[in-house]
Amino acid sequence: MPAVRRPEQVLSRARAQPARTPTSSESDSEAASRVKRLTDNYSDKLTGAEPAVEKAICRLPVTHLNLMAKLAHITDLHSGRHDDRIADALIDSLSEQAPDQIVIGGDLTQRSRRSEWRRAVGWLDRMPAPWIATPGNHDIPMFDFTRRAVSPFGRFRLNVGEDLEPSARVGGALVICVRTASPHRRVEGAVSRESLTQLRETLDAGRGDSPIVLVTHHPLALHPASQRAGHTVVSGDELLTTAEAGGVDLLLSGHTHRPHRGRPFSVNLGGRNLIAAHGGTACSTRTRADEPPSWQMVTMEPSRIALTMFAWDGDRFTPGDQSVWQRTESAGWMEES
Repeated sequence: MPAVRRPEQVLSRARAQPARTPTSSESDSEAASRVKRLTDNYSDKLTGAEPAVEKAICRLPVTHLNLMAKLAHITDLHSGRHDDRIADALIDSLSEQAPDQIVIGGDLTQRSRRSEWRRAVGWLDRMPAPWIATPGNHDIPMFDFTRRAVSPFGRFRLNVGEDLEPSARVGGALVICVRTASPHRRVEGAVSRESLTQLRETLDAGRGDSPIVLVTHHPLALHPASQRAGHTVVSGDELLTTAEAGGVDLLLSGHTHRPHRGRPFSVNLGGRNLIAAHGGTACSTRTRADEPPSWQMVTMEPSRIALTMFAWDGDRFTPGDQSVWQRTESAGWMEES
């Protein structure tokens, strides 16, 4: 029987080598064909594996994995409204902290223009660890109405990857992206029925004792210190209910550019506390409420999650206070005092 590759190795290698933007002599169709060949190349490596392995990497039993993971969460890079110096420092900071996996929560570009995607792909090529990404509302063309209507995620797929809702195993943890960016909404998010169904299937297959992380562009729960009112995601409540029922432990999001000084908070669903953390803009000039660009490091063990925000101080990204959470039998996740 042929040896079966560990699926997280295969998928991580694919994510670490994203498709490049088309050159000046390469048409969109030629570039799309090249992206498909790249995707098929890694899909072929899973041929002959168990059907569960072929379907998704999350189906590998947790007992076969390491039980500690370092996940870097970056979001809202906004190529086109970025600061080159901060972008370079972001890559340097990620390299210094050496995460096992990077998850990008959307808004890689400001207006989904070709020039913005070329720059964003340059950043992706320099990432020091395997990465997965889901689009944000700014990754959908704003003023190109035909493209927005006919192929809203076309440039994301061309430059990042076909999968808008990827997942990855990192250590013993499962990281799942759900798309909340919608071409039918300019600022708010929305969750499709297909996304909810896919999430249920992924959670059913990935249950275990180690943490499950759900990554969305739009926040599913508002920070207690937020002055916003109402929900920013249509069908967000149903997504939260699905997440709780499936055993999700941590909610990561972006969009607001307000990490609230790196303070995670608890969300009580069905009597169980989940952890939620908002990410700031990673390297753009579109900061909010005097909060600087930032990114988050999440260190996960089966019963312990620690989150640290790295904030721009004008020269480099420096770590702030660490927030440590412990899993309890009766109430879910509780923050250490």
